[in-house]
Amino acid sequence: MAADGKRLSTAGKVATPKLGDQSILNDSHLYKIIGKRVKITTTIAAATSNNNGALEGVVYAADPVLNILAVNTAPAPPNPATNLASQPGNYHVISIPHIQDFKILASGGGSGGEDGAVAADTVGGFEAAVPSIGTLDLGALKRREEEAVKKLIQKEATRGRGVPKEAQEIFDAINKTLPARWHEQSIVINDAVILGPPYTLNDLKAGEGKEMTLAHIRKIMESHLAKKKASGGQPQRPGVATPIPPRKGG
Repeated sequence: MAADGKRLSTAGKVATPKLGDQSILNDSHLYKIIGKRVKITTTIAAATSNNNGALEGVVYAADPVLNILAVNTAPAPPNPATNLASQPGNYHVISIPHIQDFKILASGGGSGGEDGAVAADTVGGFEAAVPSIGTLDLGALKRREEEAVKKLIQKEATRGRGVPKEAQEIFDAINKTLPARWHEQSIVINDAVILGPPYTLNDLKAGEGKEMTLAHIRKIMESHLAKKKASGGQPQRPGVATPIPPRKGG
């Protein structure tokens, strides 16, 4: 009974990894190991490899947010002049908390032997990664973000608040030709003409000297209303050609 109890007690224990000097795996230093050839022993031996949980390869990526490493374990090509980026890779994603032992052996193009081990604080970086990792133009990304926000603001400014659907349709039709904006529930067109509820032709108002602009807007509204009436109040759809049956007798 005592022996059985001892075996059960031992089986219920989870191995605690004995970590060595892993300061290089801190968030602020992870970038230094990208492009380095490393040897990693994990606590998940059976699931990781057939070599007692050891992996040897080149670090391709390191993510301090997800707390993982991506290692390319594909062997280096026999011809040193071969472009490594064109070679197929064998990538493994490793959880940093599962790393039991970590050694930097050499740079990405090295032989990988332990005789070529280098100090953990040797400067590495994205330039040495294989396949190569392109740099991000943060300025361009910021400009794209600002442009996207600007377009969203402009689009939102063309939406009326508390107005009927028909009023929004009239606004969109006019705004295709002339600049229009909402002022509360009124449409200001070309900063010269105002169209208020209930948004009929008789509700158009313009100052002295704006007769030509007023006439242009009336034509736009008349055309929009005529198209809507012709379609029965629904958006018009492209017509479908009716097939002509073949003539009999040639």
